[in-house]
Amino acid sequence: MEALYSKLYDKYTKLKVKKASEIEQLSLDQEEKFKTYVSAADELIGYLTNEKDTLHAQLGELRQEIASIRSAKDEEQQKYEKMLREENEKNKQLSEEIKRLQRKELDSSDIQSPRSPLSNGNSTKRKRITIHENENEVVDKDNLISGVFYNDATQAKCCRPRLFGKGDAASDSSSNCCCMFQELVECLVDLKFSVGTSSDETIQITAVHESSGYTFSLGWVKNNRPGEEEMMMIYRVSTLGTFERVAPEWMRDVILFSNSMLRTFFTRLSVYFQSL
Repeated sequence: MEALYSKLYDKYTKLKVKKASEIEQLSLDQEEKFKTYVSAADELIGYLTNEKDTLHAQLGELRQEIASIRSAKDEEQQKYEKMLREENEKNKQLSEEIKRLQRKELDSSDIQSPRSPLSNGNSTKRKRITIHENENEVVDKDNLISGVFYNDATQAKCCRPRLFGKGDAASDSSSNCCCMFQELVECLVDLKFSVGTSSDETIQITAVHESSGYTFSLGWVKNNRPGEEEMMMIYRVSTLGTFERVAPEWMRDVILFSNSMLRTFFTRLSVYFQSL
């Protein structure tokens, strides 16, 4: 019996050692796997942290870019608002100038009427004098009025010497005479106009931008489309002057457009002149 007990005890001891060894090996394996998992988790955490920092940096850059764009847009809006105010002010000044010219035209009509004191002889004229700012000479305004503004009774009422003409207007009134409305339009669009004839004996208007030498002509042609007899306007450039290198393509082409588009044409020209 003792031998049997001894054999069973030895077998139990070996089995116990084997189980303990297996459990220990299993623990080591589990510990190794855990270390591997922890290392992988640390690497993933580091990667995600770096990604978060990168995204934060990109977000900051985007915020700065948005702030910069918003600031630029605000400045642009302020610029356009200022341009709008200036344009409204110019329109107001032009309206006042037109009213002033209309009042002047009415006053001129009153002066030319037979009941005007100016037509009752030199004895009833009230002499007024003007002292030129750049010359120490005195001009008799009665002689200026009679010699320049009313030197030709057959002229239209809108024909006057140029408001900004050079030279002695009283002595050279015929060469310095201009339609007031023409001069007003020239001031509005910054162009000088003259009337001539083309090679086919049709009337055309020549416009010159004095500061650049840009010259073009406007003429009238008949619309050849069936059922449409409206006269069309044709634009031809003569020379681009100093705009040769910077002029847009439409300024170089021959353009055919209706009379209703004339305002749009001159608006585009004015915008282009102001942008330079």
